[in-house]
Amino acid sequence: MLKGGNSHERPVSLESAEGVSRALNDAGYNVKEYDIVEPLITQKMLENVDLVFPVLHGGFGENGKLQEALESMNINFVGSDSKASGIIIDKIKTKKIFVENQIPTARYAILKDGDKTFPSELKLPVVVKAPNEGSTFGISIVKEMSQWETALQNGSGDVSGLILVEEFIEGYELTVGILDGKVLPIVHIIPPCDFYDFDAKYTHQNGETVYNCPPEPEIIPEAAQKEIQTFALRAYKATGARDMARVDVLLCKNTMQPYFLELNSIPGFTSSSLLPKAANAAGIPYIQLCGTLAQLAARR
Repeated sequence: MLKGGNSHERPVSLESAEGVSRALNDAGYNVKEYDIVEPLITQKMLENVDLVFPVLHGGFGENGKLQEALESMNINFVGSDSKASGIIIDKIKTKKIFVENQIPTARYAILKDGDKTFPSELKLPVVVKAPNEGSTFGISIVKEMSQWETALQNGSGDVSGLILVEEFIEGYELTVGILDGKVLPIVHIIPPCDFYDFDAKYTHQNGETVYNCPPEPEIIPEAAQKEIQTFALRAYKATGARDMARVDVLLCKNTMQPYFLELNSIPGFTSSSLLPKAANAAGIPYIQLCGTLAQLAARR
């Protein structure tokens, strides 16, 4: 199992890896763990290894480089291949695939780092994002022009040299887990603040986040839930995702129109993370979930 990494999401990876390691050991697997501090995989790490379970969030672990290295060594591994990983980590590439496949997504504009011009095709409020970051790093909501330059600075420095600007959607925050091409129950995320930021996910200084899985049908009708699951599976297939993914969605409160935001090819994997929550709601406990993913990789 590969864990850690050198991205902003290293602490999340270490926490996820602790849970996955325990689950795989309990399921009877012999687990060797490596903390990947540098973006490098060696043959020595892979001696007597049947498969690799990457639990690396962001950066080298999720951008396709790790997957490319493992493919070159003919090592089976859990998760999407190098091509799909390189697409999914990039919010701009993913948005373009959504548009090409008639998957509803928020209107957006792309800026180059250093460009401070507000996009003429959008109006306030907007969301500014670093295209290749995860765990809401580099994301800001801009409600007034006085916040614009600070948001651009927060979203700058991405490896792409670009900044993604999206229209702000007032809606329910949802996520859809997919396991081996099968859609799991939707998780409705109710954060204590404006949006599901790093604090709402991990530190809870502003209060606890509530998770409803599946959502209450009085709030999100079953017909809307089924439509969202159908589009989520289309997004999974269109991006070439494999084994698992988590698809993030906003559902407009007024119109019940879903807007698809992004996918995660290696989502958070503590026993209380979103994909494991959804799997558990589908009758797949955490140990079985981790074992299933290992088996999928082993059978390739």
